[in-house]
Amino acid sequence: MSSLSPANRAALTAVVEACPDGGLAQLGGVVAALPGDKAAELAVIVGEEARDRARRATAFGPLLPLFHARTDGVPALTFPPSVLKRVWRQAVRGEEAFLPLLDGAGTIDGEWTLAADRLCAKAAAALRDRPREVWPDFQRPAEGAPPATPSELAGCFDLTPLARTALPRLSVWLERPDDNQLAGLRLLIQDCLALSPDGGRRMIDILFAHVADAERMLRVVTRTSRLADREVTLSHSEMGVFVERLLTSVQARVQGVAALRASLGAEAMQTVVDEVTWCAGVLAEMDMTLQIRPDSSWGKTARMSRVQVSGQLSGLMKSTAAAVHAALPMKRRTLAGRMTRMCPWLEAPVEGEPIEAAAALLAAMAALRGAAVTFGCEADRSALKTELTDYLSTWSNEALDSVSDDEVQNPDHVLRLVGIAARFLTVIEALEAARAVRRRAATAETARLPQSD
Repeated sequence: MSSLSPANRAALTAVVEACPDGGLAQLGGVVAALPGDKAAELAVIVGEEARDRARRATAFGPLLPLFHARTDGVPALTFPPSVLKRVWRQAVRGEEAFLPLLDGAGTIDGEWTLAADRLCAKAAAALRDRPREVWPDFQRPAEGAPPATPSELAGCFDLTPLARTALPRLSVWLERPDDNQLAGLRLLIQDCLALSPDGGRRMIDILFAHVADAERMLRVVTRTSRLADREVTLSHSEMGVFVERLLTSVQARVQGVAALRASLGAEAMQTVVDEVTWCAGVLAEMDMTLQIRPDSSWGKTARMSRVQVSGQLSGLMKSTAAAVHAALPMKRRTLAGRMTRMCPWLEAPVEGEPIEAAAALLAAMAALRGAAVTFGCEADRSALKTELTDYLSTWSNEALDSVSDDEVQNPDHVLRLVGIAARFLTVIEALEAARAVRRRAATAETARLPQSD
């Protein structure tokens, strides 16, 4: 009976350990279907690794999001995934008898909770006593960046038992907690501060890692004490760093929007919409949860961001109007003698970059309706919509009049241009005008069909 050699087993174990969680699950399914003794041994290796990761997820569950960068790019306390693997190995050394308690753990506290807390305590001790073994490639964070250090991670492991009880209540704290629930949050922060002077801020970092919408965390931060919703108090506390991180991210996104405006593609415009909408959400949440002084550092940063985004949106509106006029242009036409007037250019191309650029910009302006309110641009956006609705309706009606009067050489081409105008009207949600244009176009097309006797 053939079996894996020690070298092969070591190599396969290293490969299996390097697999991401999703890849490991797929690998387990593939290996289970393979015949032979070696495949069976590989299946055992995969199964042991999957069980080990499940136990690690149970024991270190509250801290797991700290080992992944935030998808929204907001500065946050994070640690390298490789450190998670090493600190787990250090924590389980000599604790093998307790590991089965983690199998099948539920939401109710029990023996598994005691085992998990014990492993977290060992992880914290390993980070303090043997930091070079756990984090051999550690590099001190840049000035102003979140303090991702071995001692910081150790402090987070100290708080894991408290975080385990806090996470089920996080959804309540993010909404409308009553007095008892607010008291629970404030007692939690006091318990964290009793463990370490940085305990309160670390707990908020842990909870922040579990919240996808960064701006919603302001609701928790401003409820950690009775005066935390005031900038004077919050800015001088360790919790003020979360407001500063959000403002830093807002400034970075504003600069990104300025760079993206040079591109008029659909993908770039969607990114602009996402970035501006995110900034609007953060600033609106700050208005609701914080009493910010206009002349303070936070107040000036928020105001400057609003001014910059407002300017970007104004420029985007001008670009939108110009793009629509370029896609469906008007051309001076001689009526009689020296009499001329601007009429639709019925030979304009029905496809190409001008059409797609206009469609992308119109879609962006429609999607930015909510954000425009936050940045004080909704009146301008509404005026632009009215202007474009009139232009596109007039352009379409005059073009259809030309078709009805047999003044065009290629009616099909003109009808396609009118269809583009109707599409633009639909994008900006001028639905009544779009239906009117489509009805006239359908009537004109029907009139061109040969009539049967």
